[in-house]
Amino acid sequence: MVDRDDTGAESESGPELSTKVTSDDGASPPRSVAPASRPNTGRDAAPVPAKSARSLGGRVGRFIPLKVLGQGGMGVVYAAYDPDLDRKVALKLLRVTSADTDLEAGRTRLLREAQAMARVSHPNVIPVFDVGEWEEQVFVTMELVEGGTLRDWQQAKPRSWRETLETYLSAGRGLEAAHAVGLVHRDFKPTNVLVGRDGRVFVTDFGLARPVGNSGREDGPPELPSPVSEGSGKLFEPLTQAGVVLGTPPFMSPEQFRGDAVDARSDQFSFCAALYRALYGTRPFDPDVLSRAAKSKARRLASGAKGEAASPALPPDLIQEPPRDAKVPAWVRRAVMRGLSLEAEGRFASMGDLLEALSQEKHFARRRRLGGGAVAAVALVAAVGGGAWWQSRVCAGAEGLLADAWNPEARQRMTTAFGATGSPVAADMAARVSGVLDAYASAWAKQHTEACEATRVRAQQTEALLSQRVVCLERRHKDLRALVGALASVEKSGVEKALDAAYALPSPQDCADVEALSEQQPRPADPMKRAELEALEGRLSEVKALLDTSRQPQALEKARVLEPLVVATGYLPLMAELRFHLGWLQALQGQKEQGAGVLEQAVFDAEAGRADRLEVAVLNKLLFVEGERGRFDFATRWARLGKATLQRLGGDAVLESDLLVNGANLSLMQEKPEEARTQLQEANALLAKTLEPGHPKRARVAFTLGRTLLESGAYAEAAKVLEEALHQTEAAVGPRHLDVARRHQALSMALREQGDFTGALEHARASVAIHRELLGNDHLKVAEALDEEGMGLLGLKRYEEALKVYEEALKVKRQHLEPGDEELHYSYDGVGQALLGLGRTRDAVEPLRQAVTFASAQEDSLGESGFALAQALYKEGQSDEARTEATRAGDHFKASGREVRAQAVQTWLESLPPEGKAKPSKVAKKPAHAERKRRK
Repeated sequence: MVDRDDTGAESESGPELSTKVTSDDGASPPRSVAPASRPNTGRDAAPVPAKSARSLGGRVGRFIPLKVLGQGGMGVVYAAYDPDLDRKVALKLLRVTSADTDLEAGRTRLLREAQAMARVSHPNVIPVFDVGEWEEQVFVTMELVEGGTLRDWQQAKPRSWRETLETYLSAGRGLEAAHAVGLVHRDFKPTNVLVGRDGRVFVTDFGLARPVGNSGREDGPPELPSPVSEGSGKLFEPLTQAGVVLGTPPFMSPEQFRGDAVDARSDQFSFCAALYRALYGTRPFDPDVLSRAAKSKARRLASGAKGEAASPALPPDLIQEPPRDAKVPAWVRRAVMRGLSLEAEGRFASMGDLLEALSQEKHFARRRRLGGGAVAAVALVAAVGGGAWWQSRVCAGAEGLLADAWNPEARQRMTTAFGATGSPVAADMAARVSGVLDAYASAWAKQHTEACEATRVRAQQTEALLSQRVVCLERRHKDLRALVGALASVEKSGVEKALDAAYALPSPQDCADVEALSEQQPRPADPMKRAELEALEGRLSEVKALLDTSRQPQALEKARVLEPLVVATGYLPLMAELRFHLGWLQALQGQKEQGAGVLEQAVFDAEAGRADRLEVAVLNKLLFVEGERGRFDFATRWARLGKATLQRLGGDAVLESDLLVNGANLSLMQEKPEEARTQLQEANALLAKTLEPGHPKRARVAFTLGRTLLESGAYAEAAKVLEEALHQTEAAVGPRHLDVARRHQALSMALREQGDFTGALEHARASVAIHRELLGNDHLKVAEALDEEGMGLLGLKRYEEALKVYEEALKVKRQHLEPGDEELHYSYDGVGQALLGLGRTRDAVEPLRQAVTFASAQEDSLGESGFALAQALYKEGQSDEARTEATRAGDHFKASGREVRAQAVQTWLESLPPEGKAKPSKVAKKPAHAERKRRK
């Protein structure tokens, strides 16, 4: 009897009523009760409802029904009162249908169930009190169990493998007892097992049970004694024709699907199918494959084929290997997989043998106890050796759990992909990323082992906490797998970002924060919902990997597709994470207002789900986006909330440093450089204590601090910090990387501002060389680096070299920029300054005129260009225009706060002879470009 809903989704509710009973009067029907409305097909299209307790006149035989506990396709279960024995019982009454054949079959089936259960006297089989007929209906009374089904028990809260196994062993002992009297259950599943509130376990619903003789095996179940009465004969009456399938698909053995004869080994298969699902959270096989095989045989039988229809061959890989990341001992896995052998001969000889194989932990404990009775010295050695052995058995092997994500083949795929981009740094970057991922895998395995040992070896934490830590680590596993997959198809632009992406993997160490994990919103108890959640987590990890490897459009598209699916789960931490990535991607793509709104919702989701670390990460992005939008008050409040959340979290140096850096950016946007400087110094000190030398984040914060010091005029201090940032960056990414080029360029500016033009030129040329190698000669960034080289040459009065450098920069810029782009200003100015230094004043005038036309350029830069233009014009005899340009240059210097340069211009003007008596100026001996700086 195949039981599926009309969507094709598998269901654990079988064809018979699951006798879940409870003594709580007035309680709502249990979750496992079959739906009241079922698809009406065939002969069940017009059922005649069974008489209710009220219409029965208050009694079924001597029993008084009190309330309905549940109902299924064949019967209704009541809580009832037995006045003779003054006790409550569970009363099962046959559901009457309109067809007499259905009625008779149902009566026979119910009688058979009662007789089968009554034959077994065992603590793990539901006791049957009475069976009888009442007004042409059949009833059975049995013990009323306060509790629910085994499936309810599994869904109530996360269960450890040990707790799950122990409960199933109890149910297995009930099956073993049934087999001992010659019965095969034929429909074992979690909904046919009751778990009392006191923890007792009962196998029930033997409606499909059949007596079997010796199956031809020496170790088969014993022969049943002959029926002794007409009533008992109901147990032996056939209810189905050959080839009719009985059972529940997700738990049925291959022989049941085929409609073949079954023995106790079929129950063994069903038991292991249920246990597999409970331990690993997924089904061991696809019942559709077995169903197709059964239909194929049925068609052959229906066609009148002579002889026994051969059963179609089943795929050898039908039974799926358990998930590698499941923390279930290997000896449990081996026993379960043997019990799931496709052919009965491959399973255990008996249910008892299977239970023995699943009880190895007790044997291990017994051996340890026996070892404890030896001499003290020997006992100590045995304890140490036994403890090490036990630890190796229970908690070892974590390194292998990441093999599906990071392994030698994955490393080679990544290296090949990097090389295919043509990036000059591909090989070096692949090696560095591999090293980071190796360290990450090692840290992950260490955390996994530590989490296991804390529970299984040292007994320092509960199974529930272990489960939470493993779930956290599994999410890190998904992130690693997604990133490795993204790196295997990386584009050239992503090679440069690959190391940052590897370092951006969430730390496994976070999974050791049991307090934070315990406070998060619990994951759903329903296995199907958990599986859905896990699948969505994997897809969200792919979004993060694409984002981190510079594939923003693809990441944004995937995030938008995922949003309604994630929101539908109602799981707030995942909703917060989805909106975190979605909002940030929108902001990066220019949709700042929309992105800020999504990030704000992510904050509320994370707060409600108590995902504190994630909340701080979201706040970091949100305050930055709001600052860029000019909403400084809002950004400041988000920063304060971030600090408060960190305080609740107990602190996190990396997250705190991120908050400080973004706070510094906010201060710079509001022109508060001193505040920014203080925040960056604090962040730099934090990371110096937390991260290893050469970590990209540590190098980046030092660089940001150095640039801030440079902008604020603290040139000596800036040079010192920028030099450290350069060393940190080279240690992180190697000497050939664009980040290294940027560090050289900034250090050149700092040294130039101090008058160290030789040192500045050295770093400027290093920057140009790296840019040329990585980007080619015609890239805009090369032109910007050439500008800085030219400034160093001007400072050293090497005007001929400077002219060539600036002319190349100008040529490259004209290929990329519109005529009015302010980036052209620096190169026009450099060409003019070099020509002026060479004494070619007439040639210098035109490029300098061009330079001063860029009104959006920085004030001090316009001042330098204007002052140089004034001097060139004066030497060319255009004194009136020279005075005008000089006055304008002085105003630019004053506007930028460069009073010294403004005074130099004024001195030059005052040195000029009265109008009409022009003479060459001998003032302003210091090169006009000496104090010029360029902010990028």
